[in-house]
Parts: sequence; C-alpha cells; structure tokens
Amino acid sequence: MADRCNLATPWIDKDGKTHWHRIGVAFPKKGKDGWILKFNSMPIPRLDDNGQVEVVVGMFEDTGEGDRNSGN
Repeated sequence: MADRCNLATPWIDKDGKTHWHRIGVAFPKKGKDGWILKFNSMPIPRLDDNGQVEVVVGMFEDTGEGDRNSGN
C-alpha cells in the first residue's frame, strides 16, 4: 500500500460526469493497523437513493496530479 493517499469527495457536473475533489490526505499508522486521516475541508453529507444520509470519501494513491476526474 502507498505511504500516502489523497482523500477526495465526488461531485457530479451538469453533464452527469463525476469529478473527485481533493479534501485531504491519509497516512498509514506507523507500526500499527489503520490510517490517520487529515482533512483540509469536510465533505458535504447528501441523501442517497433511499433517503439515508451518506458521506462519500474516496482514498486514492498520491500521483501528484491534484484533483482526479472520472467520467460516468
């Protein structure tokens, strides 16, 4: 696993494409299981298709590219 990962939250543009906006970083705990998450901003909770509140955060290996895009 990577030494550092980016944390990102998705947003969907008017054309239905999903974009991932970087909101922080994650580091594995040294000598222990688990990760340390450091947020620069917090994702906005939203309602899923069943009306339940969800918060979506993706963890991606740090490629040095900034924000990630993923078209639907």
